[in-house]
Amino acid sequence: MNQSTAFITLSRKGSSSNRLRRFVIELDGQAIGRIGAGESKQFRLPAGHHRIAIRMDFYKSPPLEVDLQPNRNLALTCGDRSPESLKEVFSLKGLEKSLNSLVKPGQYLYLETDGLQDPAESSPQLPESDPHPTTPGRRSGQPACSIFVSYRREDSREITGRICDRLNAEFGRDTIFRDVDSIPAGVDFREHITNTLGHCSALLAIIGNRWLEATNSRGQRRLELEDDPLRMELETALKQSIPVIPVLVKNGHMPEANELPECLQPLAYRNAITIPAEPYFHYGVDRLIEELEKSSACGGESETAGNPHFCIRCGNPLAPGHRFCIHCGQPVKGPATAR
Repeated sequence: MNQSTAFITLSRKGSSSNRLRRFVIELDGQAIGRIGAGESKQFRLPAGHHRIAIRMDFYKSPPLEVDLQPNRNLALTCGDRSPESLKEVFSLKGLEKSLNSLVKPGQYLYLETDGLQDPAESSPQLPESDPHPTTPGRRSGQPACSIFVSYRREDSREITGRICDRLNAEFGRDTIFRDVDSIPAGVDFREHITNTLGHCSALLAIIGNRWLEATNSRGQRRLELEDDPLRMELETALKQSIPVIPVLVKNGHMPEANELPECLQPLAYRNAITIPAEPYFHYGVDRLIEELEKSSACGGESETAGNPHFCIRCGNPLAPGHRFCIHCGQPVKGPATAR
């Protein structure tokens, strides 16, 4: 029995604040994508009752309860209650909005209907032979741990914590492995690291300004020591051909091959992502999340063929293996979810 489908079209209004930030879109408590200022996204999902919300950092809109009718399209509008122009920023109204964002964080983001459910004329119902539509999600069938975060505590403890907070909110806490949180007491860390990496789809190498030259109490460079946990993490990932993504923080730089032990020299040829300091920290993490979404670590290109794929522009099914929608000609950006 095929399940009826419906559509939601979500538009975000622009404002003078948060133009570089994207809101996370939640459907029934699960993140399904992000939306930038001035963008519109369309999703195909099962008809029936749903809870929709948007969030950014600790701000989250009150959930909107909707009942989607089969083959209908519900238009939604979202945004933030920040000043809408530079002129308003310096007005009493703008000051009031800025203060309310601090004292009333639950009202800062809003999500509302933008009209009745109109027929989805450009998005016909799926043919009966198609698989049952499922609630969009990017990590269906993924292992409990998909992203391994490798870092030195004395080099980047605080900023790694902030990055992991964002990744936990985006992908779920069970998807992120970080030694301080994830190694059980009394367990041999060498064995645990090896076993965990065997189930991971990507490793993030957090590199700060003290990463390369970090030494132990005897003055030995830690990367030269075979029993150094960080070296073991990277060496194991490289040997197992797990994607390793260098993440540069705190003015860290990519090491040259001749600065690394032979077993780690392939790291020098990996493309790195830079996470700058404030006020651009979240912009850098957004880019990291985008790269993870493109990879198999977070249900990107390796998404199984059993899950339906839909165009985020017109909502029609995507032909397997095609990089462009055969209905509207737009490039394919991801499976069943808009980004």
